[in-house]
Amino acid sequence: MIEKIFLAQAYNKVELEKFFAKKLSRAGFNKLEIVKTPVATKVLIYVARPGLAIGYSGKNIKLLSTKLEKQYGLKNPHIEVKAIEHPEYDVKYKIDSIISALEKGTPWRNVVYRAARELSEMPLMGYELMLKGKLMAKGGRKQKHRVSEGYLKKVGGQIGLVRTAKGTAYTKSGAIGITLSLIPPNTVFPDKISKEDISNAAEGKTKAPPAMIKAEIKEPSVKEADVNES
Repeated sequence: MIEKIFLAQAYNKVELEKFFAKKLSRAGFNKLEIVKTPVATKVLIYVARPGLAIGYSGKNIKLLSTKLEKQYGLKNPHIEVKAIEHPEYDVKYKIDSIISALEKGTPWRNVVYRAARELSEMPLMGYELMLKGKLMAKGGRKQKHRVSEGYLKKVGGQIGLVRTAKGTAYTKSGAIGITLSLIPPNTVFPDKISKEDISNAAEGKTKAPPAMIKAEIKEPSVKEADVNES
């Protein structure tokens, strides 16, 4: 019985995330948290652009609260909007912008290289953007394209320091899977700390461990490979 309650709560949260992702796509919806109290249900929404989520004089929030109460049966919902820290490093926000551009009909090459240029101009330690699916016209073969630059961890427990997100764009030619991974600046990996830094930390010195030096690559490297025919 208890298991059914937990499953129902998890299912409702997934449905609410889909609801807010659709309604607040322009605001850069990231995630939500639900806190239930005896008086009301508090819904915390994290977005990249709080102004767009709130709307003029809170009009958008009032409409969303009404829909939550009628459509999802939440008791006295109270929506609170919070801005995510460093939205430029938020992979989900960037994935959503890429999906939006592709579904509007923008050529995928323009979308990919615009995103690669923006990522290259950011002080990232490394990134990788990969697209798989029907990139060509309708009826064409599935393809895979990858754009990467700098240092990126692929295996081991330290991949938890790498921010990764996935999404799917549904275009006229077919579905396109998108994966973006990046490492924010000043991320310190344990295997990149020298013995001198460990000794200084043990002696109580204030010298901070150096960040991983970004690889000097002038242009992103692009690899293309055809996948089996659909």
